[in-house]
Amino acid sequence: MSRPAFLGPDGRAVVVAIDHPLYSWPCVGLEDRGEALRRIVGAGADAVIASYGTIRDFRETFADSAPILKLDLTTVALGDSHPTTEHRTAWAVEDAVRLNLKTVLTFVQLGPDFELEALRIAGTVATACDRAGLTYLCEIMPVESQRFPDPAAPRAVAAAARTGADLGAHAIKTTMPSPADRVADAVACGIPVIVAGGALVTDREGLLAEVETAVAAGAKGVAFGRNVWGTHDPEGMIRHLRLIVHGGQE
Repeated sequence: MSRPAFLGPDGRAVVVAIDHPLYSWPCVGLEDRGEALRRIVGAGADAVIASYGTIRDFRETFADSAPILKLDLTTVALGDSHPTTEHRTAWAVEDAVRLNLKTVLTFVQLGPDFELEALRIAGTVATACDRAGLTYLCEIMPVESQRFPDPAAPRAVAAAARTGADLGAHAIKTTMPSPADRVADAVACGIPVIVAGGALVTDREGLLAEVETAVAAGAKGVAFGRNVWGTHDPEGMIRHLRLIVHGGQE
């Protein structure tokens, strides 16, 4: 099994996602792509999930932070509206190879009518990554639906992680379960699991406490978006996450 390329020497990672403008606007904190990226990289993010255009246009700005190419997109929503919509692939593993990248990502939502097609795409991306020598980070999450009335339920999150592993992913990005220590159920899938930050929260200390619990229970790190660049102190948030995830190690 290939070791996920974006993980640090300790097998863990603080990942920051800045792909949100592909499908949502405005994104306060991401107006200037170059400046946002410089702040995130400078604060020590191990990896950054980004769009094709941002990685192509600012490749050198990523410096030591590993770029992770998001291969899919969906329709653009304005304001606080975030409907559940189908994601379609627009870029391919070959594009990641051409950009000299090591990891790609697609989004799978469990529960909607279009779930099966997203699962099929994930399987094809996993095999394409194996052929090209890349690693595949599968962002796979339950969404509120008839089959998943509570998308943060430990059983639902564990189902997502196991599905991603069986599809051939090399690592999983998924929902923080409630309670956070039940991420251990998802970790049992046998590949690295990192937890997402979700919507912007006001209780920063509570969120950091959940991260600490999840890491202690076996999560290999985090992939945060709004709860980094959407805060008043993105660099400080990254530093706090690094202390929890890496335990002060460099």
